[in-house]
Order: sequence, then C-alpha cells, then structure tokens
Amino acid sequence: MEFKFWKKKKPVEKFEERGGFFEALSYSNVTNYTTNKAMLLSAVYRCVDVISDAVAQLPLEPYFIDKQGYKTKFTQHSTYNLLNYEPNHLMSRFTFLKALVVSVLLKGNGYALIERDKSGNVKSINFLEADSVTPIYENGKLSYCISGKESLVESINMIHILNFSYNGVIGISTLQHSKLTLGLALDSESHASGFFKGGANLAGILKVDGSLNPKQKADLKSSWQASFSTSSGTPNGVAVLEGNMQFQPVTVSPSDAQLLETREFNVIDICRFFGVSPVKAFDLSKSSYSTVEATQLAFLTDTIAPLLEKIELEFKRKLYKPSERDSIDVKFNSAALLKADKTSQASFYSTMFQIGVISPNEIRKELDLPALPNGDHTFVQVNTMTLDNAINPKKPIEDGTKIKPQ
Repeated sequence: MEFKFWKKKKPVEKFEERGGFFEALSYSNVTNYTTNKAMLLSAVYRCVDVISDAVAQLPLEPYFIDKQGYKTKFTQHSTYNLLNYEPNHLMSRFTFLKALVVSVLLKGNGYALIERDKSGNVKSINFLEADSVTPIYENGKLSYCISGKESLVESINMIHILNFSYNGVIGISTLQHSKLTLGLALDSESHASGFFKGGANLAGILKVDGSLNPKQKADLKSSWQASFSTSSGTPNGVAVLEGNMQFQPVTVSPSDAQLLETREFNVIDICRFFGVSPVKAFDLSKSSYSTVEATQLAFLTDTIAPLLEKIELEFKRKLYKPSERDSIDVKFNSAALLKADKTSQASFYSTMFQIGVISPNEIRKELDLPALPNGDHTFVQVNTMTLDNAINPKKPIEDGTKIKPQ
C-alpha cells in the first residue's frame, strides 16, 4: 500500500495544483476546469444536491445499547445536541451534513475538526474545507496538517469521510474519475451555445466568379456578417447575393453532429458516476410511475445507505471514548425519508403497530401529534390460530369434567 508523504512545515497546496490523486481536472489535455465549473453543469449540480440533501435531512442521534442489545435514544449524552441540532455555533445539523457530503463528492474528502474539553468530551464539530487539510502518514500513524496551524491534529480528533479510495487514507473526487465525461459535457454545452448564438445556421463560403481586391473582400465579409450577427440582433437576416455569387454552407447540422443525443447521453453518464438515477436528475424521457417508485427505493439502498454507513461509523469511533464505544451507537433515522410518501408511511406504521413493535403514542410522536391517554400500550392481533386448533377447537381438561375452550 502506497501513501503520499508531506513534511510538517510544507505549505498546503491548492486542490487544482496538487499532483497524483489531486491533479487538475483536464479533458483531452486541452480543457482545464475546476470544481466550480463542473457545478455549472445541471446534471452535476442536481446529483450533488439530491445526495447531500437526502443525507442532511435525516436526524443523526446517539443510542444507548443495554446488556441485552436493545437501543434507546441517549438524549442525556453531551453529543446528542451536537449531532441532532447544532454541531458548532456557525451551522445547524442540516447545513453541516450537507457541506460535509458536498465536500466528499466534489473533493473526495470531507473533514471536520473535533474540539474537546479537559475531560475529553466533545464540545463542537467544526467543518473544514478539504483544500485546507492534508493527511500525513508517518511511521504507521495518520495525522492531519491544517493550513495555518503549526501543530498536527491526531486522527482521533479529525472526522474524515472518504469518497472512493484506493488506499483507505485519501479519497478521490467523483469529478476526478468522470473528467472525460465532464469534459465532453462541457464541450457539448459550449458547442450548443455557440451554435445558437451564431443563428444556428449560415456558416459557410461565399463563392464569387472572378477576382476581388482585398478591400472588396473585406467589405463583402463585413456586409455578410452584419446581416447575420447575433450582436446586431439579426442572426436570421436576409442575404442579398449578386448575380455571380454563390453560398456554400459548411456547418454540420445538429442531427449530423448528434448534438442533442450527445447532450442527453451526458446526463445519463454523469448520473452513472454519482450513482443517481436519471429520474432523480429530472430526466423523465424513459420513465413511468413504476420506474419512479423503484428509483426511489434504489436510491435509498444503493446510493444513500453506503454513505450513511460511512458517516455513522466515523462518528462513532471518533466522538466517543474507548470505554463508551461498546454501549453507544450512532444512527441516522431513515424513516424521515418516508414522510413525503404518505402511502408507504401509513403502511409502515400499520405493520409495526399490528405486530406489537410500536404503540399508538410512539406513532403519534413521529407524526408530531400529542400523546393519547393509555396510548403507551402495544397491541397484537388475536384473530388467528394454529391449524390443529382450527380443526379441533375444544379439548377436555385434565379431570375430564369440563370442556375448556382452546
């Protein structure tokens, strides 16, 4: 396993200037573009936004695990408010998690510095820009160099969420792997922009029988461009040709260049890199109601669930003392994703209620409704029986004097 080493006092380089995994994004060794430029593509923006929003809206809470393995919300622990409401004085939980996930997707790494009190308890979790943090691996120990700070930060005090990684220490941006697709998408958008700005037609050659002097050529060219210039507001003007002139177009039509098909494929290819269905990026060209419903389930299981697992495990092993880890767990409440789907939400609560998992008041708490008197009891259905009792519903009791209902 290979790692990149940095000396302690070496200044942290900008993302676009780093070599190796952090080299500048390029396409065909010609087009250079940054993360901000990639976000100008609607498909990239939508994929990043939908993934980060899905994670940020979920409550993140610590749970106490008893000796039997049952879990209850640990509201008394100092990290409860940090995880569920305000990780630091600048951000809410939603803002913090969204910024962290966006950094993971676009930069490959999401960092947050843990501040502790004298007892080792967590006081705040502060989001850091990925460009300002450099992982350092020396003598089998991982630490972090933060731009502007002389001392290194131990791994236990740094939340580090990795995107795809080859070595488990440094994450790779999704943009880094998709740079060819993004470059093609940007070139397609630039070509489409230039095509429509140029009037979508009338690029070609003017043929004139005979010879023209340089001034006549310049005047003819200026006259033609003035009639079909987007700056003059007449991209589709009327041309007047002399008797000995012919116009020969050389512009490739959009259908011949497959411009529209290329732009449509770019959306699908970008979604493929981010693990998001094109339906989530509002490409409904090949979708139906059943497709949209299945897409939502696939999005939760294939795209969101692995990311949630990364965050949960990292928070659990970094926020809590070794003596606490066996009795504390950190979990996202994914039930919040069902709130918009009332049918699935009703089916879920109905099933949980009928098998005695939750009480009416627990359901009402999830729905932000007040508790009911005597609503803390759980219930199970009793209108079923075993097959042998259905055939022989009664049997004598031991003394044989009475019939006992089964």
